[in-house]
Amino acid sequence: MKAVLIIGGAVSGSTAAKKLTAEGVRCVIIDQNHMPYGKIEDGLPRWHDKQRTKEYFKIDDIMSHELVDFIPLTRLGKDLHFKDIYDIDWSCIYFANGAWNDRSFPFTEIEKFSNFYYQNPFVYWFNHYHEASYNGPSVDIRDNALVVGGGLASIDVCKIIQLELVRQKIESQIENFDIVEMEHKGIPKYLEMHDIDYNTLNIHGATLVYRRDVENMPLTTIPENADTHMVEKRKLARRKVLENMQNKFLFNVAECTQPTGLHIVDQKLEGLEVIKNEIVNGKPVAIEGSADILKGSIIVSSIGSLPEPIDGVPMDGSTYNIIDQESGKFDELDKVHGMGNAVTGKGNIKASRVSAKTVGDLTIDLLQDVSSDTINTIDSKVKEWQKKVAYDGNYFEWKAKK
Repeated sequence: MKAVLIIGGAVSGSTAAKKLTAEGVRCVIIDQNHMPYGKIEDGLPRWHDKQRTKEYFKIDDIMSHELVDFIPLTRLGKDLHFKDIYDIDWSCIYFANGAWNDRSFPFTEIEKFSNFYYQNPFVYWFNHYHEASYNGPSVDIRDNALVVGGGLASIDVCKIIQLELVRQKIESQIENFDIVEMEHKGIPKYLEMHDIDYNTLNIHGATLVYRRDVENMPLTTIPENADTHMVEKRKLARRKVLENMQNKFLFNVAECTQPTGLHIVDQKLEGLEVIKNEIVNGKPVAIEGSADILKGSIIVSSIGSLPEPIDGVPMDGSTYNIIDQESGKFDELDKVHGMGNAVTGKGNIKASRVSAKTVGDLTIDLLQDVSSDTINTIDSKVKEWQKKVAYDGNYFEWKAKK
């Protein structure tokens, strides 16, 4: 029998497990959370309810499969050492643990200021602060916020700020106020339903700070083999997507604007030093004499996420040392492959699913049967790991306890 270990059970991990179990491969899946939903649960803002439910259903279907052993609340590098799992003779080990570490802001001294936030804890706060039992990070939403980054995740951060700014102004005026409904309808339409004029709220709004132009913002994909006409068409579509978002959520955009330092006054963070860029051959080039100050009450870094460093796992700088992007093959480690956000760095569901399918296709024929002794070892370890977190193997009963 073939038996693999999958680290992380969300989009890429469950996608790989679906393919592998269909081929009769046993999959042991460990996940650091109570449920294996990853960034579907705490990376997507809470208004993505329909998409979230759809993805939950897909993952639940896989986790309850008879060939899947699920181990929740188990974090590699903390609860399990990599050497301990690597020494087991698995047919393969797949890293599908995503990218949870925010990429460090270029000027790390910004982290000492209380009005600076990274995207991951920021979105986590928005998803949970309304819960009675919430005791996580706190965020003080203020007007004139700066969001540094680009792409759909950065736009989501701008949307959160705008929705929260409006909530602060109107919540007491509207019976059964619903911030998720406001997101679905868009701020102007929601306010119109309640006879409120946005202009009377005196909100300046958040500003998205992006170092390239909007045409280069990754809002739509451009195929590698696209001709010139297709490239230009997709670039125009990107600007249209952003304009539609701005019309619905009323945030500002400072394109071709790059932070060069922090604007600190009396030991308080009051914005960013910036320069303007021009795009030359697809790359941002600083415009001489364009230095300026961009004032901001709070600053949110949305410049991407990185995989978590794990002792014993080779790294190439701040990412895993993958020698082949398609198969996700790790350097220096036999029978270890990465997939999804841990490899692509793109942080979206579609890219994760495509990566998992590709890695699965390229590795499934390489999987070897393991010995009966190894199966016995795996059986013993699964029972040990599940017992440690009080999981009895009934997936849906476990889910009901959340």
